[in-house]
Amino acid sequence: MLLDRQKVRQAYERYGFFEESSSEKNIMVFSIRTGHYHNADIIPLQSSTDASQTYKEYQELGYACQTKSYKSISEIETALFTGFFNLEATRDRLTRDYDDFTNSIVKIHSDNASYTYIKTQYYVNNKEGNSTVTQEILDRLDEEKPILFLVEAAAGFGKTCSAYELVKEITSTRTHQLPLFSELSRNRQAKIFRYVLLDEIDRSFPLLSSTLVRSEIKSGKVPVILDGFDELLHESATDDGKNYESTEPMLDTISELLTNKAKVVLTTRRTAIFDGDEFHQWIDNHENDFEVIRLRIQEPRIEDWLSDDRLERLYLAGFPITNLSNPVLLSFLRCISDEEFSKVSEDSSKLVDKYFDSMMERERKRQDLRMAPSEQYKILRTISDDMIHFDYTSESRDYIYSLILENNQVLIEKTRKLYSIDTRPTTDELVNKLTSHALLDRSGKDSQGIGFVNEFVLGNFCADNIIEDVSMEWDGDKRFIEPAIQSYLPRTNDERKLLWESLKFVLEFINGSDKIKYNLMLTNEMKMSLEGETVEELVLNDAELGHLATIKDTVFISCKFSACDFMIQNIENTTFINCDFYQCTVSDVDNKGNDDVHFAGCSSDNEFISLINPEDETVDETTCNDFDMCDIYVLEKFYPKGSQTFHKHRAIGAICSQNKLYNHYEILKSIEKLKKKNYLFIPDKRSFLEINLDLIGDIKTALGRKQ
Repeated sequence: MLLDRQKVRQAYERYGFFEESSSEKNIMVFSIRTGHYHNADIIPLQSSTDASQTYKEYQELGYACQTKSYKSISEIETALFTGFFNLEATRDRLTRDYDDFTNSIVKIHSDNASYTYIKTQYYVNNKEGNSTVTQEILDRLDEEKPILFLVEAAAGFGKTCSAYELVKEITSTRTHQLPLFSELSRNRQAKIFRYVLLDEIDRSFPLLSSTLVRSEIKSGKVPVILDGFDELLHESATDDGKNYESTEPMLDTISELLTNKAKVVLTTRRTAIFDGDEFHQWIDNHENDFEVIRLRIQEPRIEDWLSDDRLERLYLAGFPITNLSNPVLLSFLRCISDEEFSKVSEDSSKLVDKYFDSMMERERKRQDLRMAPSEQYKILRTISDDMIHFDYTSESRDYIYSLILENNQVLIEKTRKLYSIDTRPTTDELVNKLTSHALLDRSGKDSQGIGFVNEFVLGNFCADNIIEDVSMEWDGDKRFIEPAIQSYLPRTNDERKLLWESLKFVLEFINGSDKIKYNLMLTNEMKMSLEGETVEELVLNDAELGHLATIKDTVFISCKFSACDFMIQNIENTTFINCDFYQCTVSDVDNKGNDDVHFAGCSSDNEFISLINPEDETVDETTCNDFDMCDIYVLEKFYPKGSQTFHKHRAIGAICSQNKLYNHYEILKSIEKLKKKNYLFIPDKRSFLEINLDLIGDIKTALGRKQ
């Protein structure tokens, strides 16, 4: 078989080779210069072709020659990819990074502990998954199309572990692929995402041009895994998903990669940006360019972490098991020796304190650090305070070194004097020990910066900062709120209440979903009023709504309520869309407010909906052919006045909440009428409406626009 000359040329030129002349018809020669040396690959296009004469000619010209016999173009591409990307050495580096990461999780608790990836429940495009997050991605890596994977989860639910596990699986099982992996929280050298990405390409493959790497990303040979995309978002994106214009360039940079067979994986906290109207419009604009797969990791279950024996001992000791689903503490309880486990399980109220004491006592031995746990804690606290004040989660080693030294000089000198003269470390040596503390960043290598070892530790110190704000008006970045709350869930009710009181001020400024979630997490009650909020895809169990705080002008979309109780008299102009209710109840059924609470596309397994508003069962029976002003209002959300273009998708919550002209019931009647007339319909995402492009001419006429 004769190799295709054009395809051979394309493969070699992509890697920087230049085609040279050849005196023989079925032989191609490609040269490349590396340093002093000029190398030449001599390619017989047919296996029977003798290339010895060409080899001799180029050798006499001073080239370092190799004759390469290939059976196919794919074999050429694989050989070039293997050689230039130095597959074996790069895989070894990634394997070492994985081992360093996993050891940092378990070895800090016990020298004999071994790491295993915890498989948690997850959803794929809103459907429950039955494999693992990593396997869902691996199964799609060879598909002949570009795919963007969004892996979303709350702080500490396993995003980074999943990213590392994916890297390990690709590295160890897929000989034809090599991942480009980056923890974005560690790269603060560039502020613009395009340059962050280029920086990561250069760091991962320093000897290759970024053009070549991008080419192999697009070919599917280099899957891109970017961990912590939200680290770049939180500075630009507000809580309600606004400031999308500053996020869009990041997504556009990614979309430039998503051609041919490229695969890009982003792990991120769940953020309003990815649930917003603009993001779905961006996806819609690229629906013919690439596919989007959304994977949402659920909270880890305690039974996945601990043996039956240890779990039973915790139950007997009275541990608040429901509040213990924290990966850091579960890893601690999983890895420590039986002897230490017995001590830790004696008092459930001191678990967090014992975790930090254990970590710092191990640090005293590991580094011969003659500093009490409370003194180590004080030094680490100065770092977290600085992070909150200047809004960062990692910085250069030099910066952290200076921060420790400048804020703790008296304690550092006091500690030095505890050593004998012949073993006494210099100030520099002692500060370096503290900069390498086990509770700080896992590696700090490659100029990626130093932060806290995990979200739980960061959150613990953040909570201290929040509680100590005597003004009770702490207003740090939202980036620090969820880790602080997660770190306090295993603590006592009194401790959680203390954090709640300190957070009440700042929680007034966050979105409705998080208000409810954080209220219930810290107090088990809904104490904050909701007004003009959109709450999406929230899952609530055993909650009381409207009992202690009012709910007004709010839309609940695609939420699930189980065994929840509603006080309807405190709920005003509020709509539930595509929500499910299981064994829910109404406290004040005699005072039901039919005009104030409405349901559209909802289901319940009892009489819950009909008790509150039986009229909603007929809301979609509208048959009038004329458009009223509310219908026009809804259509103008898709085709705004003065605009030459229309929006294909609009969020139902935005249509309902962002107006003062019509109540929810009127808007819902219009939506149902427009759906019945096929002007609108519901796409894959239930919280959105989609305009029917086939009837866009009729819609223009209804709105009085020129055709």
